Amino acid sequence: MKTRKIGIFNNKGGVAKTTSVINLAYSLQKNGKKVLVVDCDTQENCFSFFLTSTVPNAILPTEYENISHTTWERYSEIEESETDNYDYILFDMPPAMSDEVKSIIRHCHKIYVPTILGEFEIAGLKKVTDEINRQGVKLGGVFVTMYQKANDEELIGEFRRILQDRLLQTVIPYSKTVRESLKNGMPIEAYFRDRAVPPSPTAWKIVHAYEDLANEVMRGE
Repeated sequence: MKTRKIGIFNNKGGVAKTTSVINLAYSLQKNGKKVLVVDCDTQENCFSFFLTSTVPNAILPTEYENISHTTWERYSEIEESETDNYDYILFDMPPAMSDEVKSIIRHCHKIYVPTILGEFEIAGLKKVTDEINRQGVKLGGVFVTMYQKANDEELIGEFRRILQDRLLQTVIPYSKTVRESLKNGMPIEAYFRDRAVPPSPTAWKIVHAYEDLANEVMRGE
């Protein structure tokens, strides 16, 4: 399989972009895929999350055998031949529409857009998807994060009506435990296993959602 370069992007912050990159990477490696995570944000939250080594290499290992990570600055300096052995390269992109962000979009094969549900989100999504199209890159799809059925059931129907097949089937539910898992430096499934959380459908709903997202990404290639 040729290396697939996948950008996770929205120019709006607070939509669980970095959380989605971390947990998508984990779900992909569970499927036997070798993944490189590239943190493109100057805050380097994703890079810091995976950091296990202070050796100044361009690509660093993580505690997960099939996940490596780096920053956009380091990635930009390495030869493509050094990344050919990865199945997926995931780019955690900053919430901006700068020239550098546009160049990262152009570097990707597909862009996936996480979004929360809200009255003003549709207009914002149109700007994002229009820009992806202008850069000549395929939209992999839009996926909903932090979904709460009691508040969002009506809105998600409106989103599906407007976005149609551009909205992925996967919906990432809201979970208070995600913040705890990130604080402890673990993807949500690893955190659940470490804490021996019983695998009930309710408790593990968010784990299954990220598995579904990984499957939709893999089917899209």
